[in-house]
Parts: sequence; C-alpha cells; structure tokens
Amino acid sequence: MIAFLTTALLSTASVAAIADAETARLAYSNCLTEFTIAQLDEKVGAGAFKKAATAACNDQRTAMIATMKKDEMAFGSSESEASSYATEEADGVLFSFTDSYAGYASSNTRPVKGD
Repeated sequence: MIAFLTTALLSTASVAAIADAETARLAYSNCLTEFTIAQLDEKVGAGAFKKAATAACNDQRTAMIATMKKDEMAFGSSESEASSYATEEADGVLFSFTDSYAGYASSNTRPVKGD
C-alpha cells in the first residue's frame, strides 16, 4: 500500500514537473514567435535575424533552462547532465526559429503562437 502511494505521489510530481517544463518552453517559443514576426515585418535579413535572435527573449530562455534543469535533477540527472540537456532543449527551440526565418520571409508567412 505504501509503495502504491509513493508511486502515485511520484507520478503526480512527474506530471507537474512536465507541465512546468512545457509551460516554460511555450513561453520561450511564444516570445520568439513575437520577436520573429516583428523582425519579418521590419524585413530584417536572415543573418541579422539569426544574430539578434540569440539575444532575444533572454528571461524566457533562462526560465526554461532553469525549470528543465530542476526537473532533470529531480529525475536523478547530475547537475552537469541536467544543465547540458536543458541548454540543448532551449537551443533547439531557438534553432527552429532561426532555421525557418528565411522560409517565412520568402513566402511572406508568419509563425503562430502555441497554446
């Protein structure tokens, strides 16, 4: 019975941790969406966008990395592993915008915020 309750509590904590990480990821992604749209409206070139994007949405990026790092450490990762994983995830979000920018510009389309 105690093992079942422990498993249930850990599962609930895991779901909450995943929700926190996804909320932080969405906040960073939505901020980059707004930034990207503004840059597209200003007709900023792809190279200049790529440079500017690395500095955009710093608060959201930092929050995403911190949340993911905390979650990874709660699941047993070392601090180094958790930091590396969280940074890679944030870099992946950023890459999706820098990689897609030229396509948005050439097709005159815009990214859409997530829910």
